[in-house]
Amino acid sequence: MSDCSAEIAKGQAPSPECLGRAAQHVAHDLELFQLAWAERQSRLGWTLWFILARSLWDFFFTFERRKRDGLFLDDILASDFPATHPWRDLAESLRKAAEQLPDSGAVRNAANKYSAHLTYSRIDAPTAEPSESIHRFLTGVASTWRDRLKPEAKVWLG
Repeated sequence: MSDCSAEIAKGQAPSPECLGRAAQHVAHDLELFQLAWAERQSRLGWTLWFILARSLWDFFFTFERRKRDGLFLDDILASDFPATHPWRDLAESLRKAAEQLPDSGAVRNAANKYSAHLTYSRIDAPTAEPSESIHRFLTGVASTWRDRLKPEAKVWLG
C-alpha cells in the first residue's frame, strides 16, 4: 500500500491506487452532505452542513495544489480524478456562476466563523442558515463531476 500523502507532498500526481482510496472519502462526504441537509434543523446537522459545504466547495473549485514549507498540501481535488473532459474548464465557469448566488459569501463566512473554529468575531456575526441554493448548486456540481469521470473513476465512487 502506498503512502498517498507522501506522494502528493513531493509533487507527484496521485496514483490510481490513491485515487481509488480517496474516492471512498469523497463519496463519504457527499453522503454526509445530504444527511446534514436533512438534519439541518439540529445543531449537529447545521454545523456539519457548513463544514461540508466549505470542504466540497474547495474540493470542486481548487485546481492547483498549494505549498507549505516546501511541500505540496495533500488536499484531495476533483481535478485529480480522470475525466472524459478536463474538469477545470467547466468548473471555472460553474464557480463564476456560484459566486453570483446570494448566499455564497455568507456560507463560507459561516463555515469559518461558526463551524470550523472558535473566534471572537462570531459573537457579533449575524446568524446564518444552511442555504438551499448553495446546497442545490453543490449537489448539481457533484452530479456533473461524476458524469464527467471516466468509467474506472466512477467505479471507485461506488
